[in-house]
Amino acid sequence: MQKPQIPVDEAKRLAALYATELFGTGPEEAFDRITRLATRLFGVPTALVSLVGSDTQWFKSRCGFAAQTTSRDISFCGHAILSDQPLVIEDAAKDERFADNPIVAGPPHIRFYAGVQLYSVGRDKLGTLCVLDTRPRHFSEEQLSELHDLARMVEELIYHRQLARAAQELHEQLLHNAAHAPVPAAAGQVKYLLTHDALTGLANRQALLRTIAESIPAWKASGAGAVVACLNLDRFKRVNEVLGHVVGDQALVAVTRALQSRLREDDMLARSGNDEFVMMLNDPGCPERLQARLEELMNEVARHAFGKNADISITCSVGYACFPQDGQDADTLLNNAATAMRHAKGMGGGRIERYTAEQRRELGRRLVLESQLRRALERDELFLQYQPKIELATGALAGFEVLLRWRHPEHGVVSPEEFVPIAEETGLIVSIGEWILRTAVAQLAAWRRAGVPEAPVAVNLSARQFLQSDIVAIVSELLDTTGLRPGLLELELTESVSMADPGRSMVVMHKLKSLGVTLSIDDFGTGYSSFSYLRRLPIDKLKIDKSFVLDIGHNSDSRAIVQAIAAMAHRLNLHVVAEGVETPAQADALREAGCDQGQGFLYSRPLDAAARFVAAHASSPALRAAAGNMTGT
Repeated sequence: MQKPQIPVDEAKRLAALYATELFGTGPEEAFDRITRLATRLFGVPTALVSLVGSDTQWFKSRCGFAAQTTSRDISFCGHAILSDQPLVIEDAAKDERFADNPIVAGPPHIRFYAGVQLYSVGRDKLGTLCVLDTRPRHFSEEQLSELHDLARMVEELIYHRQLARAAQELHEQLLHNAAHAPVPAAAGQVKYLLTHDALTGLANRQALLRTIAESIPAWKASGAGAVVACLNLDRFKRVNEVLGHVVGDQALVAVTRALQSRLREDDMLARSGNDEFVMMLNDPGCPERLQARLEELMNEVARHAFGKNADISITCSVGYACFPQDGQDADTLLNNAATAMRHAKGMGGGRIERYTAEQRRELGRRLVLESQLRRALERDELFLQYQPKIELATGALAGFEVLLRWRHPEHGVVSPEEFVPIAEETGLIVSIGEWILRTAVAQLAAWRRAGVPEAPVAVNLSARQFLQSDIVAIVSELLDTTGLRPGLLELELTESVSMADPGRSMVVMHKLKSLGVTLSIDDFGTGYSSFSYLRRLPIDKLKIDKSFVLDIGHNSDSRAIVQAIAAMAHRLNLHVVAEGVETPAQADALREAGCDQGQGFLYSRPLDAAARFVAAHASSPALRAAAGNMTGT
C-alpha cells in the first residue's frame, strides 16, 4: 500500500483547513443535501465531503458510509490533494497504490473512487468531494465535470459559512469597541469577500445589483440611457473537460482582463456565475453604437485561445436589456438580460440579442416542457413514426427512418425541433434514446411475426447515447432476444457525434459493426468530417443533409456538391441517401447526381403504422435486394 505524501505547503494548508472551523464538526443538512444528490446523479452508493487533517480525514458529510473518520494513511483523498487534477480510480484492486489498502482488501471493499479537490478562498486544498462504489466503474468526462460542479457548490457553502461567522465576530468586536476606536483590519477583508469573486477579483452579482440600484436615480435625473448586458461563454464546459479546470480558471481570468480592456471607466464588470459575466454600460449611445460596442467585446473574447497550442478559442453569447424600456429596477434589468442571453445561446450561440417579452414566454414554455418531458415516457406520451426511404432508380421501398414524436396532453403534438434539444441538454435523451431503440426493434419483430416483408429500419443515436451509454450491450441484447437479423437495424450518427471523441467513436462503431448492424453518417456536409476520416470508419451509408437538397433543382453549386459527395462516397463503397426530397425536380436532380436513395414528403409523410406501406411494395425486387444485402446473408 502506498501512503499519501505530505504536500510541501502542508502547514499553510492545515491552517486554512482549521480556519474553516469545520474539521471535527457534525453533520449539516446543507452539505448532506449535496452528497445525497451526488449518489443519485452518478448512481453510486456512497458520496463524501472529506476534510484531510494532519493524520486523519473527517467526513463533514457522508452518504452511504458508516465511519465518521479514517486514518489519512489509508485515505484516497490524501492522494487526491497532492494534485490539482481530479483523482479517478476505476478499479482500486488493479491499482498498485491501493490494491492492498485495508479499505479495499477488506470492509467496506472500495473498488471505485472519484474525487474533486475542495479549495479554500486562498486556494489551499481542504479535502475533496468524492464518490465511491464497491464495484469497478467507468467515469466519463461529462460525469467528472458534473462532480466538479457539485464540489464548487460545497466550496460556496464553506465560504458563506466563513463569511457569516467573520461578519458576526466583526459585529461583536465593533459593539465592544469605543465609539471612536479604529475599525478592525478584518472589516475590509470581510467586505471584500462579501462583494467580490475570489478567482477574478470582479464584483459579484450582489455588488452589481447594488450598484445598478444606486445608479438608477442618476439615470432618471439625466435622462441618459444605460444597458445591462449578460455575457456567457459558449460551450465553456468543453474547455474544462479537454484542458482541465486549472486551465479553465486561467481562461476565465484572461476573459476578465480582455473585457476590462474594452470597458470605459464608468462601466462595471461583474462575474455572476461559473462562465457568466455581467456588464453595466453607462450612456451606451444609439442602437448602432451599442451594437458596435457589444460586438467589439465579443470579438475581444474570441481573440483569445487556450490550450498547449492555443487551439481552443472561446466564443460567447450576449443578451442585454436597456434602461428604462426593458426594466426600471436592478432585478428586472438583470433577469431580462439573462433571458436574452439564454435566447442567444438557444439560437446557436455566438450572437447578440436584446430582451423581448416573447423570449420570456419562450423560456417559460421551455421550463414547463422540460418538467413534463421527464414524465412523458412513463405516461406513454412519446410515440414513433416511420418515414419511408425510396430507391431513386426504381421507386421501390428501401426501408424506413424512425422519427420521435411527443403527443402532449395540452399542446398536442410538440415539434421534435423544440423538445429534442431539451432532452439532449438535460440528459433525458439517453433514456429516451434507449426507449426508441427498443421500440423500433420490437416493431421490426412484430412485423416479422405478422408476415410483413422485411424492411430495414434506421434509428438515430444522439451523442450522449452513443458515447455515454453502453450502446453495444443494449443492441446486442436486443438482437439476441428478438432474433432479428442484424442488417435490418441501421444506426445513424451525425458527423459531430463521430468527431466529438474520434478515438472512442471508432472503437464503439467497430464493436457495433461486429454485431452486423448497418451504420450511417447523418446530416453529412454540415459538420467537420472529411473523406479521409470517413475511410477509417466502418460505415455503410452517408445521408446528405436536406440543406443541399432544398435548391438542388435550380442551383448548380448545390448540384455539384451533391454530385461530388456521391462520387467520392461510391469510391468508398458507401450508399448515398438524400433527405428532404419534396419535389419531382429534386428527385430527378438527385438521381442524376448519383444518389441511391431519397426520403421526404414527395414519397410519404411519416407514418404511424408502416406495415401497409411495406406490404404494398412487397413485390419489389429492389426491396428484397435491400433487405437481403443489409442482413449480411
